[in-house]
Amino acid sequence: MPSQAVLSRIGLSGIVTPTQSTVEDCELYARSGVGAIGVWLHKLERGSFEEFFIPAGRIDPQVLSQSVEAVRKAGLIVSHVILTGFFTEPELEDRIAHTHHAMEVAEALGARGLVVAPGRRDGRSYEETRDYCARALARVFEGAPNDVKLALEPIVPWQSDYLNTLGEAIELMELVDHPNLGVFPDTFHLWRTGTMLEDIERAGDRILGVHLNDARPGEDHNCLPGDGDLPLVEIVRAIEATGYTGTYDNEFMYPGTLVSQDPEHFSPEVVVRRCVDAMTGVLEVALAG
Repeated sequence: MPSQAVLSRIGLSGIVTPTQSTVEDCELYARSGVGAIGVWLHKLERGSFEEFFIPAGRIDPQVLSQSVEAVRKAGLIVSHVILTGFFTEPELEDRIAHTHHAMEVAEALGARGLVVAPGRRDGRSYEETRDYCARALARVFEGAPNDVKLALEPIVPWQSDYLNTLGEAIELMELVDHPNLGVFPDTFHLWRTGTMLEDIERAGDRILGVHLNDARPGEDHNCLPGDGDLPLVEIVRAIEATGYTGTYDNEFMYPGTLVSQDPEHFSPEVVVRRCVDAMTGVLEVALAG
């Protein structure tokens, strides 16, 4: 049985149970004993996560109220709300407005941060994209409805052609130069860069959250901690060395169709147990002492 100290540092992202609502996630995650939940705007907007889309709608007040109550009743920390931004998409004003709305949602949930994807290049150079996104983020902060922290999460090049390394995220963060902007490293996305450990040290206390996922060479999707080739214990220890005291959230992704096709391995209850066991296996070693 994992210790409460370890369980309290484990978070589960709502993507690990794609067919459930956020309210159902809260109930199940709390029963598993973990300390935190990562809330997906996609689920609040459409009820479940059938496929990826860029969140654009306002969250129904009743849905938000029910989710807030579910978080409270479950006793979970909301480690982060995900995902907004995409400032290089058409209609910048709409994207900034959505980020402001997402900040209000995050505040209502008591989230420790809101994950932002700045957008793609869309024909711009790297420098042009960086500067464009910096100006957009500055405008977000100028009109911000609250003090919710925003976290930049770098992702793999085949998902976006901008912000692919933690170093690039730090560069954008430093250009914006706002105390409420930080970074949100995901081990699956960053292990290929070859500079992840050095970049983690450089990020220091601006790390607002962590997605702890494993990976296998040649595969485009993450896997459970311990099922891949990443030195996750070493990575966690490097993050801890920065003074980080937050949670490590697992974001195990798989097609939602497997929930009904292979319930023995992918029913919500089974997946949550698999995630908790996998995360415990890494964190019990990494946090020892």
